[in-house]
Amino acid sequence: MNAMRRYILPLLILLLPLLAGCRAPASGTATPSPVAAVTPPPAFTPAPQFTPLPPEQQALLDERESVAAELMRALELAMGREDNEEERAQIVRNYVATIEAIEAQLRQENAPFQPLNLPPTPTLVAKKDIFDIGMVTEDGVRLKGTYYRPAATNAPGVVLLHMLGRKRGDWDVFARQLQEAGFGVLAIDLRGHGESEGQREWRKMTKDAAIAVDFIRSRPEINPDRIAILGASIGANIAINYAAQDASIRGAALLSPGLDYHGVTTPDAVKAYGKRPLFLAASSEDAYAYESVQELSKLAAGPVRLLLLDGQGHGTQMLGKGNGLEEALLTWLREDVFGEP
Repeated sequence: MNAMRRYILPLLILLLPLLAGCRAPASGTATPSPVAAVTPPPAFTPAPQFTPLPPEQQALLDERESVAAELMRALELAMGREDNEEERAQIVRNYVATIEAIEAQLRQENAPFQPLNLPPTPTLVAKKDIFDIGMVTEDGVRLKGTYYRPAATNAPGVVLLHMLGRKRGDWDVFARQLQEAGFGVLAIDLRGHGESEGQREWRKMTKDAAIAVDFIRSRPEINPDRIAILGASIGANIAINYAAQDASIRGAALLSPGLDYHGVTTPDAVKAYGKRPLFLAASSEDAYAYESVQELSKLAAGPVRLLLLDGQGHGTQMLGKGNGLEEALLTWLREDVFGEP
């Protein structure tokens, strides 16, 4: 249809003088003589030929039209569900951002196109909130999590992984501290734990970390390039194994990791993690973890903050004891991971 309009419009413009000459004379005016009426018509100029776009540019235009149609459908559904203003605004933000990215690529390729008349992107409201969410992993396991939304925009995000046999609520007090400090935080129940479904298949739990990172990265108030992951005990081993595979993770903090917990090993993961910032903490009476963090610190290629405590317990048990762990983690996140003063 768009291609047809390109032909029809020039043709109509060319035919207008001829159509005007065929109008009936106005009342009270003399009818032109036969001689005056025989005037040669203007020479007909063919409509300009349509030049097809290269396949890559046409695919981008088609994708843009598809996204614009999806935006309209999504808004219609939101109105039908009686979504609130913020929920509708989020729909607009998501789709408009995609359309703008496509048009930016078209400009970069010098493609001829007409920009869409997009609705103004609603301003993101910075609003602190805490709510539970559901997620489904790549292999179909349903997980539960709690998201701590910060009263900030363009905020860094932090994913928290709990200990063996425990649940996401173990992180609650510290998660709220991070939230107050301007971080968006997601704590999840790993598969087979808490409210999450599935079996305790330890080596598959990196998929749990992956869906958690995907969720927090998709949040509008989070800067997707500023994500860190923290874990305790088996959660620490899972955290470093996931971070080793995802180069976009800016930092990993491990509380009481082991060299090998249930077949989830850490030495090779720390080596693969490379030169990114690493935080390690353990307490002396927790002998295996205490020895593990010292061994892992030697394998790390990048900057390491090693916190050795005494009589403070294992994993998240070390939190909330006034031992400086929370302050050390916050300082590490701000200075080493996200580069804030």
